[in-house]
Amino acid sequence: MTVTQCESCELLCVRVTSVSSSCVAIVVYRTGPVTSVFFTALSDVLDRVSTFTDPIVVVGDINIRLDRPDNLASRQFTNILAAHGLACHVRTATRDQGGLLDIVATREDLPPPPVKVVDVGLSDHRLLQWTTSLVKPSPVYTTRTSRPWGRLDVDEFHAALMSSSLCRPDALSTSTLMP
Repeated sequence: MTVTQCESCELLCVRVTSVSSSCVAIVVYRTGPVTSVFFTALSDVLDRVSTFTDPIVVVGDINIRLDRPDNLASRQFTNILAAHGLACHVRTATRDQGGLLDIVATREDLPPPPVKVVDVGLSDHRLLQWTTSLVKPSPVYTTRTSRPWGRLDVDEFHAALMSSSLCRPDALSTSTLMP
């Protein structure tokens, strides 16, 4: 789909398809100081994909301490996820020195994937493992009844309105008026 680069992050957005199902995966890598450019870029990408019916998975190394909910950057990040109907499912430290810096986030209306944090000895960051179903949700259809306003004869409507009791106060009886 798209690659978005900014001064403090890289975002790769792809649609993964398998047989008759698919999902949208957004891979995030953020380094350097936390800036508003990162939050703007992330929000822009999430705005674009949030209308898809496919499940959405946001994964990557955001280098923001999500285990510190009082931290401004942590709050901004989780607020952006929540505003787009997403929630992070990693609950334990993802780095040797501690801290929850890596994410797996999915839509809140889908079952949360079980996420395992695994030390494979290759990095100071842990490997995140999860499984997810690629079943595309069924579309929601609604039935709507509306008037064919394009075929409205304005003169006929005006005449019918003028002859109704709504436009003739003398035709209204006091028994039909409510206090």
